[in-house]
Amino acid sequence: MSTIGIDLGGTKILSAVVADGKVVDRVRVDTPQTGFEDVVAAMAATARRLIAAGHRVTAVGVGSPGPLDHARGRVVFAPNIAGMVDAPIVDALAAALELPVALENDANAAGYAEHLYGAARDLDSSVYVTLSTGIGGGLFVGDRLIRGAHGLAGEIGHMTLLPGGPMGGDGHTGSLEAIAAGRAIARDASYAYGAAMTTPELFERARAGERMALGIVENAATFTGIGLANLQKVFDPEAFVLGGGLTRAGAFYLDRVIAVARRYLEGFCEPKFRMAVLGGDAGAIGAAAVAERQLAARP
Repeated sequence: MSTIGIDLGGTKILSAVVADGKVVDRVRVDTPQTGFEDVVAAMAATARRLIAAGHRVTAVGVGSPGPLDHARGRVVFAPNIAGMVDAPIVDALAAALELPVALENDANAAGYAEHLYGAARDLDSSVYVTLSTGIGGGLFVGDRLIRGAHGLAGEIGHMTLLPGGPMGGDGHTGSLEAIAAGRAIARDASYAYGAAMTTPELFERARAGERMALGIVENAATFTGIGLANLQKVFDPEAFVLGGGLTRAGAFYLDRVIAVARRYLEGFCEPKFRMAVLGGDAGAIGAAAVAERQLAARP
């Protein structure tokens, strides 16, 4: 028997059959931008395709962006997905699939996978940070995921770093996500160049030495590094595990982020900086692991 893990992102939905921490089959589709009902329908369709392929599935786990209400199985809001406000994702998907459904923050899910099976498996404490369309994180201490009193711990992207800065999807200005996430980088690039530009296109220009593109990259790296330094001072983990789409820029970007973090940590204990090793499967693997453990905990 297996579990399906669904990694719900701002641009894609990855559904995977997971057994013993390994992906044995997967389906990927674009995330609908037409509202909550269409997002649930797309997730359900991917799961049905996997079940129809002959996999015996006992439960489904969903890793979703945004603050979550675990008690009610709802996404409070997901700034990068249209219509995801107070969304009853657990009930809706369970009704569509007639299977138990577990919900976890997407960054927590990816971090959980890295903690159990990946880059942090040998550590007692770590902070997982995903740098992608949005920015999120998972806090692990003594093999526990720290959710906080209201289940909102790890919302790293919503830390305010620049009051009065860009407006974020949470309705507040100057959050790390609004300044330095992939969508924010593309926004700044499009404004600076006066034409629509994607984040990969901006990085290509920066690698070629274009001053304006380099400035945008440096700005995002600076605020991300400051965010990591702040987290180190608060939580003092052994390591940061960095994952998400922006890490595909490699040392060109990450060396800048880490250099800033180290500069703002002078005089403090410096953590290790590790790259996530499970790649794009981490969110789905972690979501499946959450579902497995919730199912096992049932009487």
